[in-house]
Amino acid sequence: MRIAVDVDGVLADIISVWLTYYNRKHNSSLSKEQIQRWDFWKSIGYSAERFYAELATCWKEWLKVPAIESDIANSIAMLRSLGKVDIVSAQIAKDYVKRWLEHNNIVYDEYVSVARGVDKADLAYDAFIDDSPINAERISGMGKLVLLYDQPWNRHLSNGRYIVRVKNMDGVKRVLMDRLMSMKRL
Repeated sequence: MRIAVDVDGVLADIISVWLTYYNRKHNSSLSKEQIQRWDFWKSIGYSAERFYAELATCWKEWLKVPAIESDIANSIAMLRSLGKVDIVSAQIAKDYVKRWLEHNNIVYDEYVSVARGVDKADLAYDAFIDDSPINAERISGMGKLVLLYDQPWNRHLSNGRYIVRVKNMDGVKRVLMDRLMSMKRL
């Protein structure tokens, strides 16, 4: 099994670092739960370029970026027992991200960069773990399995034939193991 794992919003809680940055800069109290859309930056008067540039700036302080889950390294190791696990990201701060992955003892097979998140759909993976509803719709629209990592900005998207919402990496493991067992029965 080939598994593509996103970083921001799946492994790393970079949005919490950005929220601290944004709230300090704008004397605001925006919270993660208030982010109800993927392109929420439009509602605060940002362009996508400005938001992603600030996110990349936040990655410069990669030591401050918390993991989404406390045992994320073991979760990824467990996924590697099921097949090849690649980090697949459109992150422009990839050198900092790679440092973060190493610092958090996250072992993966390859780091694959894509120009845009939606470009992930063009890659040959059996399963994608992502938090972007836009990526999920594009990937699933091509008949590929997306394990949609639950976040406030993707809750409007329902499960479907190729989209399965997961709350944590234990959920990812259960879904993938069920898929493998189904494949073996065929």
